[in-house]
Amino acid sequence: NNPKLFGYLWPTLFPYGVGMMENHDVRSNNAIGFREIDMKTHVAHLLQSGPNCRFQVHLSFIFVIGNLIQRRQTSFNAKLAVKRSWFPRVDALLDKISESTIKEYTEKLKKNPFAKPETEGERAASKLIQYVNYVAEHVPGSMSEIQNMREDMFSIVNCNGLPHIFLTLNPTDTNNPIAQVLAGRDIDLDKFFHELSPGSENLERSKIISQNPIAAAQFFHKSVTDLIEILLGTKRENKRGVFSEISVYYGVVE
Repeated sequence: NNPKLFGYLWPTLFPYGVGMMENHDVRSNNAIGFREIDMKTHVAHLLQSGPNCRFQVHLSFIFVIGNLIQRRQTSFNAKLAVKRSWFPRVDALLDKISESTIKEYTEKLKKNPFAKPETEGERAASKLIQYVNYVAEHVPGSMSEIQNMREDMFSIVNCNGLPHIFLTLNPTDTNNPIAQVLAGRDIDLDKFFHELSPGSENLERSKIISQNPIAAAQFFHKSVTDLIEILLGTKRENKRGVFSEISVYYGVVE
């Protein structure tokens, strides 16, 4: 609840404490365009604005804010799901687990992830994991998201049968001038392809992309979206692309 923390962490990004996320000291007024927005929307705006890309190339801003947003999603929207047929087993296991047992077993696993349960409460806690699924609201990379994707694919297979084509798209950002433009580099395409030394240019391109992960993400999204539109015809009226008319498709970002 302290928006000034962001100004203390990154004084070069928020000079004079202006523009920080969740700053309730700024009065919202729809008449002049001031309104409260959530942190995720605010951060997305910061990462896509500014000619100098200072938020995009900052060494710690993306990681700290990303971790903070993901922890909020995990903590505020977390639920435990159990199959109805497993209720009696889970209820019996919960009776054997105390708060102190959870704390002690957690500390033991932090020191040694392969530690075996010793007490009755620890064995019950270890077995409880087999019956309980952790459910969270769209937390990237979580077991809940993986479980949801698996259920989606099972439903598609049950309704439409097995897929006929498995396609892997891997756009290379270091070899494409579009990625360099998204990273803020002003390039001459004629010089880019004909007059530059291949060795030094490859190093420069790799360096720019490694310093700007936002540009790499934008290039990946643009490339995959355009390829899907061409191959599957998702933006055409007749919905026909290179593979003709597709009844259903499903994509996952690794």
